[in-house]
Amino acid sequence: MVQEPREFPETHWSQLLELQNPAHPRHAEHLERLVRQYWKPAYLYLRAIRAMSAEDAEDRTQQFFAMLLSRRAFDRLSPDRGSFRGFLKTALRRFAVSADRENAAREPRDGAHLFRFEEAEALWKEQDRGLSPEAAFDREWARSVITEAMRRLREEFTSQGKEIYYRLFEQYCGETLGAEVSYDDLAKQHRLSADDVRNYLRVIRERGRVLIKDMLRDYLFPGEDLEDELRFILSR
Repeated sequence: MVQEPREFPETHWSQLLELQNPAHPRHAEHLERLVRQYWKPAYLYLRAIRAMSAEDAEDRTQQFFAMLLSRRAFDRLSPDRGSFRGFLKTALRRFAVSADRENAAREPRDGAHLFRFEEAEALWKEQDRGLSPEAAFDREWARSVITEAMRRLREEFTSQGKEIYYRLFEQYCGETLGAEVSYDDLAKQHRLSADDVRNYLRVIRERGRVLIKDMLRDYLFPGEDLEDELRFILSR
């Protein structure tokens, strides 16, 4: 089991501390990124921690993030209290057993949905029901990091006129063909040499690792082994 990171790099930790100040010019940017990355893990955590309907899980996920803001929970963030991921899981556990959660569970009462819950519910139906809430959270968090890294890879290589790099990577990973293909297969399909395919895949894999590491640095603490966290992400 990979231990929770213990401390944030100073530069990235300072960004999270900016969440404590609503007047900070980048407060909305940091908050939007945080919510985008963590709402699905939060939904799956709440679905796994106790039996509830999808509707209740939707309501409680929205209420959880509303609670974090209304109670200024981010004011309690500190490098001495463990990782940000651990902070959120602790907050989720406390929220789930809170005595007043039933009164808040139907907020927002106008029926507005902040998130695309159908996507999260589809993930819930696909996953192993034996997963603990913590494992469900971590698995979806890791998946979201990979998904975002793939999006950035696609945009970056497309903007450079190197769409073929991403297409080869996507096909080799089986995401478009649904099965493994060899370098020779890809070379014939795209009228390239096998060496070209090998080199293109090497370049985009290396860039993908760099992108993932850059994303992980936002939530790692000083002294934590980035390679260990990368292996944790890629093993999910």
